Formats: sequence, C-alpha cells, structure tokens
Amino acid sequence: MNKKISSLLLACMLSLAVLVGCGNNAPAPAENTTEPATTETATTETESQETTEVADEAVTEETTEEETQAEPTGEATEIVFWHAMGGGQGEALEKLVAQFEESNPNIKVNLQNQGNYGDLNQILVATMQSPSDLPTITQAYPDWMLQFMDAGLVTDLSPYVNEGFDDYEDILPGVRDEIEMDGKITALPFNKSTEVFWYNKTLFDELGLDVPTSYEELEEVSKAIYEAKGIPGVGFDSLSNYYATYLHNNGHEMDANLDVAGDESVEAVSYYHNGIRDGYFRIAGTDQYMSGPFANEQVGAYIGSNAGEVYVRDGVDGKFEYAAAPYPADASVQQGTNIYMFENATDAQKQAAFDFMNFLLSKESQIQFAIDTGYMPARTSAVEADEYKNSESAIAPILADATAKLFSRPLAPGSQQAYNDVGSVLEQILSNPDADTMSELEAFKPQYESDFAQ
Repeated sequence: MNKKISSLLLACMLSLAVLVGCGNNAPAPAENTTEPATTETATTETESQETTEVADEAVTEETTEEETQAEPTGEATEIVFWHAMGGGQGEALEKLVAQFEESNPNIKVNLQNQGNYGDLNQILVATMQSPSDLPTITQAYPDWMLQFMDAGLVTDLSPYVNEGFDDYEDILPGVRDEIEMDGKITALPFNKSTEVFWYNKTLFDELGLDVPTSYEELEEVSKAIYEAKGIPGVGFDSLSNYYATYLHNNGHEMDANLDVAGDESVEAVSYYHNGIRDGYFRIAGTDQYMSGPFANEQVGAYIGSNAGEVYVRDGVDGKFEYAAAPYPADASVQQGTNIYMFENATDAQKQAAFDFMNFLLSKESQIQFAIDTGYMPARTSAVEADEYKNSESAIAPILADATAKLFSRPLAPGSQQAYNDVGSVLEQILSNPDADTMSELEAFKPQYESDFAQ
C-alpha cells in the first residue's frame, strides 16, 4: 500500500472518530444560512463533505497539485430590477446592463419589465403585502414610494453613497433635492427630464421674433404669431406641469397649503385661459401631445419635455427648421423616475445593486443613455461634456442653461393625486373659452383639499 493511500485511510479514520465524538453538537457553519445559494460562499453538499471532513484534517500535505486546485464554488450575485422601459428606451437599458455585467461578471442583473408605469406601480403596491417578493431595486416615481418608506421597506443609500459613490455633488442640484429626505438619500436618479421651449425657428426668423425668457414675453410672442399667421402661438404639453411651474416661479408651491381658489391660483389659470379665449394659446386636447400640432404647423411653439425630441424630429421631418431653448422663466420642473432599493435584499445583493446603480449614474453611462433615449443626463459633468453637447441632439447645446434652476414638486401623501386632479380640472376649464375660472376653481377646492387629507 503506497504512502498516498495510507494517508487517505488515516484521514477517514480520524474524521470518523471526530464525528462519533461530537455527535449532534457540531458547531454551526460560519456563513449566514440566510444567504442565497447563489452567493460566492455557497458550496454543494458533495464539496462540503470532501473539504470539511477530509482535506481539513489529514491530507493537506499529501495531495497532488491537481487535487489542490479547487473548482469555483460560487455563482454570480443576482439582483432583480423592475422597470417600465420599453422600445428604444428598453434597448438602451439592456445595452448598459450588458456593459455592466461584462465588467462585473460576479453580478447578474435580472431585468424584469413590468409593462407601463401604471402597471409597475400596481404590481409594486400589490407586492407590498409580501415584502420578501419585492425586487432588489425598482424604477419608480417618488410619490409611489412614500408608503414603502413609511413601512420601512426602502433602504437608506446614504452609507453606500458616503463610502463608494463617485462625486455625489456632481448630480444636478434640483435632482438631488428630490432624492434627499429627512437626512437620508432615498434613491438615485434614473430617467430624468425637464421642460423646454420647442419652436419653429423658420417661423421665428421670418417674423423676427426673439425666443421668450419670461411669461410676459411668451404672451407677446404668442400674440404676434397669432396676428401674423392666424394660428395659436404657444401651447403647454402638461397642464399640471404648467400650473405647478407658474406657481413656483411666482413664489408659491402646489402643496397642501395652497388655496386653489385663491388669487395666486386664479392668476395662474387665467393667464392660460385668457390666451385660449383670445386665440393665441392652445392645449393639446384630443391630440394628446403638442408635438403633433407643432410638427403640422398648427402652432408656432410649445413647451414640453426635452425627452420628446424624437417625436419632434420625426414629425417635422424637414418641413421646417426647429430648435429648442430653456423654459421661459427662472426655474423649470425636473421630472422622471429614480431607482429605489428594498430592505428585503441580502447584504451581498444590496452591494451589488449599488454597484450597478453607481454604474448607471456614471458620467459615461449618463451620456450614452441621454444620447440613446433623449433623457437628460443627471450629472453636471455629463451635461457639460463635449461628447454630449456635440451630439446631434437639439437639446444638448442648451441643456446646461435649461437645468440651471431645476425644482422638484413638493412630495407628500396625496400630492400625486392632487397633481392628476389639477390636470383634469385645467383641461375642463381650458377646453371652454367661456368658462368661469373662479367658479370652476371654487368647485374644485374641496377635491384638492381631500387629496392631501388622504
């Protein structure tokens, strides 16, 4: 019997003696048993028997080089990401995920499209009753996540940001305001946009019009287009955004303290309604979005999301030269979703998810995603990068100015419902040139107040 076989037999005898002596009092494994089997520390049952009962005791000096070369025992840490990105936006996200996984083979990002935003919100709310079934991270609007925060289900990202995030201050200030709450960083930004002034440059040059920089100038330009061409000069894509932004630029917020029948609110609605009555303003109405009427030369300009450029470009299709300019007021609203992390994830999954979020928010990823989708970069360095500014986008050259003073809508329970209801009542008022603005807002006041009382 050779030396190697003798050593193996001795090892087995020693192991058997240890097992008999210890009985059922063997120490528990050092690893956390709640960790999933996909972590790098997990081993198969066969591997555990071979390494803990034999190799650790007697054969370490006698094994051959082939026997000491252990096979990898772990798999990539998997994180689940729920999102609502479809079409080209979804393809842009998939491209970034592929790049991340190539550089991080120890992390697997399981992308799960949940449909549109409404579908995603519904499945999140439904799954809230079984927190263990929530994903690792999700795309979401901040209003959706208030109840999850109240239930302690959302991870505070502050420790991760403080220890491993690349220049947090580089995130646009107006965007940072939305993701910070009660001294915590609740999320990191994802697909972000603001509103800009889209205009028919050919028409503006013909009429010798300057791009407006205030509501007063906007009204003057709109009247000039109407008088010269017989079409409305300007329309606003989102009536809720118009209302909130007009109020904000006049020192008021669309929050629970606002009197929607008060002077400030009446002024905001009357500004738009007067233009509807006199023909120089219009709303999207049955067109749903202003990019259609704009491309068909039924309106000279409109205010809408910078992310709508693809619709403007495809609709105009060379019929005239179009351009974009910053919102014609001091501040513009920032909008879009963020990425939130849930507490049900393991420590390994949380770290992997944060590494992925950090990658998505890197300067390079932000530039790529912005060029691929039309969303705006959320980093100042990306907005100001030549690679972005020199892209074919009409937005890129003006975005630094357009994002100089972003604001976020006040976040509170009921704020999203109030925002939706404001849009509906403005649609009702602005669809009727003869509407009595004061009476309509007085009738709306109880509904608005009840939205925040929920």
